[in-house]
Amino acid sequence: MIFAYISRQGSLEAVPITDGPIPEAAVWVDLISPTEADDTRAEAFAGISVPTREEMGEIEQSSRLYMEGGARYMTATILCGADTETPVMLAVTFILTRGRLITVRYGEPRAFPSVSNRLGKSCPTTVKGEDILIELLEAVVDRSADVLEQIGADVERISRRIFERSDGRENANQRYRAILSHIGRKEGLVSYARESLASLQRLISFLGADSDGSTIAKDGKANIKSMSRDVAGLSDYAAFIGDKLQFLLDATIGMVGLEQNNIIKIFAVLSVVLMPPTLIASIYGMNFQHMPELAETYGYPLALCAMVVSGILPYVFFKWRRWL
Repeated sequence: MIFAYISRQGSLEAVPITDGPIPEAAVWVDLISPTEADDTRAEAFAGISVPTREEMGEIEQSSRLYMEGGARYMTATILCGADTETPVMLAVTFILTRGRLITVRYGEPRAFPSVSNRLGKSCPTTVKGEDILIELLEAVVDRSADVLEQIGADVERISRRIFERSDGRENANQRYRAILSHIGRKEGLVSYARESLASLQRLISFLGADSDGSTIAKDGKANIKSMSRDVAGLSDYAAFIGDKLQFLLDATIGMVGLEQNNIIKIFAVLSVVLMPPTLIASIYGMNFQHMPELAETYGYPLALCAMVVSGILPYVFFKWRRWL
């Protein structure tokens, strides 16, 4: 699918292209899961080659940020679906050529409809592809900040749940299993966010280098510098959250170990408490013929009392030593 954005009367109008050439007045051409025919239309419109999905997925920097035929190719990895159970990393290619912007994507990052709606309401009549690209990058950075803020709040809730006192009604095994699951999901999301921020940092640096002599307005250059600082700050915050998640993971494993030790301690105490009564019962259960105590009238209740007392004394001793 192709959407051509044309500046008309102070707004950026989105025109879907299903057949025929792309209008020459378009300043932004958005290719969404393009077919071969869509790629051909975009190449005929801009006079450049459009990278395939396989080429967009290459990870080496020389394949993601480069100049070719007077056009600047920039591919970034963007986090999508952060609010869902299945977040994904999406490669998006931005191509700047002769004041026009061409974007190629195989998904729906939230920044794109946001920028499209905003520019559809109000847009400078002299808008260029560079201006739209900066708007898109700012929206992506803002979205990354929102995601990290939400992760930070979730991590605080996980921390409180780990260290809060249990009311005894919640099963400890299920509790720590759920906590470990939440930590794992948040750690994966933070890893995606850090990867996306690193990709954005490289793209912004490449864009700000202005090595091809393209004319980016002074305000645009200031925005690029500001974005670079924002991305650096977000990267530091993502690293902090990653370290905190590692601490919470270690703490949770430590809590699980304490729970296991408590269970083992209970069995150890029970074995010690029951050992003397078992010994007494074993002695008087041997049934030898010559055992003087067997002839005692009160031998049976005395043996029972001895077993009870021998069991209570170790328990009292453990309580006194605060081992229970």
